[in-house]
Amino acid sequence: MKKFFTLLLSSLFSLSLLAFDGNRLSVATVANGMNLSIEIDGRKFKMQDNSITLSNLSEGSHNIRIYRDKKKNGNGFGFGQAKKQEIIYASNVYLKRGFHTDITVNRFGKVLVDERRITNNESDEWFEDEDIYDDGSWDNGYSNVMTARDFESVKEQIRKEWFESSRLVSVKTIISKNNFTTQQVKEMMLLFTFENNRLEVAKAAYRRTVDKQRYFELNDAFTFSSSRDELARFIRESR
Repeated sequence: MKKFFTLLLSSLFSLSLLAFDGNRLSVATVANGMNLSIEIDGRKFKMQDNSITLSNLSEGSHNIRIYRDKKKNGNGFGFGQAKKQEIIYASNVYLKRGFHTDITVNRFGKVLVDERRITNNESDEWFEDEDIYDDGSWDNGYSNVMTARDFESVKEQIRKEWFESSRLVSVKTIISKNNFTTQQVKEMMLLFTFENNRLEVAKAAYRRTVDKQRYFELNDAFTFSSSRDELARFIRESR
């Protein structure tokens, strides 16, 4: 009987690993009014609300093209005339087994490609917002912090957003899919002028920060003590 249960547990453990043995590809935009379509290896896929997630692609290199509808001119497209599209992204992307590849298009049509390992803590779409790293360790297994090069690219794209409200939407989308250091969070906060937006970024990034024991360093990014107090209260309630 003991041997039977050991085999059973071993089988269940193996199945749990196989559940994350594939890969995922997501394509989305945070911009309003941008109609996208995607083509993978010559096959077109229908996107719903400018977003799509695929989990049945084979491991290896895939040719991905992203199109957006061109804006109408003064005469429109004309009766019976198909909408014109332009290619905003065309490249070969290597999908690795056990990784989730994410392609995000910003409001200017610029494309950011990122990937992260799929773990048993990940939900069917994104990682669960579990309160981790409370022991002060570096990452508790979540070592995929955004690289310095990718982070500089992200900041450059965010700076191109004219309105802080648009910047905030973009930053929150990026935060939801990546892990950061406290220093990176601080740099994102400083991309905003308004104090309340800086506070929003600090709150949104807390669960995605790998060195929470240094979160007090964000206090330097605030002008008002009320903001520092609000962040401290938020952290206490999040534990």
